[in-house]
Amino acid sequence: MRVPSCMALRLRSVCSPLGQMTEVFRCPNRLGRTSAVALARAGWNVTVTGRRETELQETVTLLNQAAGRQDAGFYVSGDITKEDVVLRVFKETAEKFGRVDLVFCNAGISPPNVPLAEQKLSDWQATVDVNLTAPYLCAREAFRYMEKQQPQGGRIIINGSISAYAPRPFSSPYTATKTAMTGLTKSLSLDGRKFNIAVTQIDIGNAASEMTAKMKSGPGVPQSDGSLRHEPTMDREYVGKEIVHIAEMPLGVNADARKMDVSAKIR
Repeated sequence: MRVPSCMALRLRSVCSPLGQMTEVFRCPNRLGRTSAVALARAGWNVTVTGRRETELQETVTLLNQAAGRQDAGFYVSGDITKEDVVLRVFKETAEKFGRVDLVFCNAGISPPNVPLAEQKLSDWQATVDVNLTAPYLCAREAFRYMEKQQPQGGRIIINGSISAYAPRPFSSPYTATKTAMTGLTKSLSLDGRKFNIAVTQIDIGNAASEMTAKMKSGPGVPQSDGSLRHEPTMDREYVGKEIVHIAEMPLGVNADARKMDVSAKIR
């Protein structure tokens, strides 16, 4: 039995089953960590990566506990908006686990929600770096490994956003990058066919995390009518289960786009 593995960066991570390797980028964000743990529990080897080494170490402990063995988790620290870091993450993961079967590009940031005239170029550039350049670099490196390994192929999952087609007020940097990720996903899916590489975008709405905490506290979040309101969120464990479901599909089956959102009654 092959054991898949998973990689993650910023606590971003990539994960795959035992015998397989997966990378999940941005793990210490709790959504990434939850997904990585779900993959480890399902039998994948998982590599996580990010800039905060202490959180990466904590995540590896959780991965090993979830898998019931001491060799399921691995981490490589670094900033995946940097090309040399991405190259190192894939190289060290492949050296440890032998191959790359799954990459979950989960890194994402949202700059302050302020009117366009007040937005800073530095916030725009940081959002593009994390939300778009990092997934591009990770996908490119994934292609390089998946094309040449035997058996050939693998799967890439990109964490998009419902904001790509239902944006919030004052969110042009975030919305622009998430819309661009849809184009990136479609292009990767087309280019990956001949190499048995499947690519899926998952658009998640209001999963409980640090980024969505403000939806249930303080004044709330901006609405299209100009008001501020609280919104329901959903347990991120559901997202972890969906990531495992997508990861374990045969490569001949591709789910181009998946959407997860909350019911109005979820609290």
